[in-house]
Amino acid sequence: MSDSESSGDLDREVDASMRMFLKSQVGPAAELTPIKPSRVMLVLDGSTQDAGGIAAAQFLREAFNVETLVLDAREVPEGESPDPETTEDSSELCASVAAQISGARPIRVEPGQSFEMILAALQQHSVDLVVVPCPFGRSFDNVGVDSAGTTIDVLLARCDRNMLVIRDPQQSLSECVRDVSVVVGAECDAETRAAAIAFGLASEHATVSLNLVIEKEQYENIRSILEALSPEAKFDERQFSDALTKTHQALHGAMAKTATATGRTYALRPLAGEVAPPNPLSETNRMLLVLPLEVDDRFNQGFVHDRIRRSPHPVLVVPSHVEST
Repeated sequence: MSDSESSGDLDREVDASMRMFLKSQVGPAAELTPIKPSRVMLVLDGSTQDAGGIAAAQFLREAFNVETLVLDAREVPEGESPDPETTEDSSELCASVAAQISGARPIRVEPGQSFEMILAALQQHSVDLVVVPCPFGRSFDNVGVDSAGTTIDVLLARCDRNMLVIRDPQQSLSECVRDVSVVVGAECDAETRAAAIAFGLASEHATVSLNLVIEKEQYENIRSILEALSPEAKFDERQFSDALTKTHQALHGAMAKTATATGRTYALRPLAGEVAPPNPLSETNRMLLVLPLEVDDRFNQGFVHDRIRRSPHPVLVVPSHVEST
């Protein structure tokens, strides 16, 4: 076989590899119908994080006239059994918080671990959004990026409702909805729904962006494979960014149309080889991150978990097993 034939074979292999990375798109993109919350469950953990959750619930009531259920999910210490005083304290906390939010009412479940109480309450009550502090039961200022906590880990795996994770209480939801970023790390069944919710929550004249992410390690691995197939070729970030855009062409088109129809600003941000949002904790800007979650995909679960762990911003997780409305 001649060198030219060998080179041609390599080119075809590279083209085939790139085609595998792309997804064909047929037909024009349809405008999205924004999805707004109607019934919310606010989860309390007794930490300083509660202030951020309460403020978020108050904003959701004012903006969308939601009904709010308030749950105290503080755990009973291991080895101790619940007593009337503990139960009464829980009722008093819920009643006190509910009194601060128009249209709110307290709810109760059997004591247990925090994630058990939250999941039990979701089984008993029909809500479309649950507001949860993170790290659960700990101050964000003290724990920061070190951990999202066991409660959040379990909820990411088992919670079948949209989940608003409150991080830094200084990042108020009312301000963050002016800049709403849908962050996609891999193709996910929930990404279109996540975009519709992003537009539903975005304030008037907000910027809604689509952040398409291949993180640095993943980017380097793919580039190494392609360059091994064709040593003479060089693949740069721009080519990968173009590939990302084509891969999500339908979502990109739908979000652009929806922004025009609703008076929002839209931005597409392909981030191949870059450090994706959220920004470092020293960043003081306000934004809401919206992340679709494929519950059976370990890579996607890890991606969402890492975004929550590193984010000072509130994060809205939209799981794939949420029923369509």
